Amino acid sequence: MDNLIAKNEEDVRNYREKIFKTKEEYRQRVAKLSFEKKIEILNKLKRRAKFLKKFK
Repeated sequence: MDNLIAKNEEDVRNYREKIFKTKEEYRQRVAKLSFEKKIEILNKLKRRAKFLKKFK
């Protein structure tokens, strides 16, 4: 039983590292975008959030 817990903890740790790595890559890509493009992305995200709030 203890081995399963340790294995799951390792899987979770690897998953978290993968998420953080992906987030950092995304931040670097977004940093290179122009200000106008960033605003456009923000507006798209706002519209999606507003749409998703309808389903709560």
